[in-house]
Amino acid sequence: METAIVIITTAVAIIIWVLGVKLTREMLETVTIWDYQVGLHFKDGRFIETLESGKHRLWGRGHSVLLFDSRITEMVVQGQELITSDTATVKLTAVSQFKIADALKFHQEAENAHGALYTQIQLAMRELIGGLDLDAILERKVDFGKTLLKGVAETALAELGIEVVRIEIRDVILGGELKTSYAGVITARKEAQAKQERARGDAAALRTFANAARVYETNPELFRLRYLETLKELGAGYGNQLIVGVPEDLMGLVKKET
Repeated sequence: METAIVIITTAVAIIIWVLGVKLTREMLETVTIWDYQVGLHFKDGRFIETLESGKHRLWGRGHSVLLFDSRITEMVVQGQELITSDTATVKLTAVSQFKIADALKFHQEAENAHGALYTQIQLAMRELIGGLDLDAILERKVDFGKTLLKGVAETALAELGIEVVRIEIRDVILGGELKTSYAGVITARKEAQAKQERARGDAAALRTFANAARVYETNPELFRLRYLETLKELGAGYGNQLIVGVPEDLMGLVKKET
């Protein structure tokens, strides 16, 4: 009889222990959040708190934890066709780097926060390009990133909980005909610049010749010396006989001293 009681008692204890373990497992949830994550704790659909990195034990039923990656993410805003102030069509591609600064706002304020940020950058690009002509766009495109960042960052943080770290214009693409026309303009500019440089060089050479002529005119002996040096340099390659023609005006300088 006693043995039976002991067996029954032991069996009941084991059953209670198993049920307790099972109930504990059902009532206790453990969540691990990594250093680069933020967790939003909800219970029965209501927000409770923001959970930082570490291990968290949640007692009871109805808990839900949403994890968000707080590392920098990159987004490419692909080829947007935009109209400039001089009615030219260009296609711009931008690259944005951002991270989640307010996980609750990121989760609650927009169904698709990434898509909303994409749209904000699109609109900022249209507003920026619409006020500039094509030449200004091609000359100032390096500075567009700072302007776009200034126009987007505050709104993205306030409305979406996103901190926009950087925006840069990666590509500026012209249409086929416009690209050909603009290439022609660039070529014409370069040719004009080359002609100007050649003209400057010719003018400098003429000034040098004019200065030399004035020096020779006032110093005939210097001209005779230079004349003889030139004959010597030329004669080195022609043996013992060399015939050189000299303009009459220059011979006058030589004859003054002879």
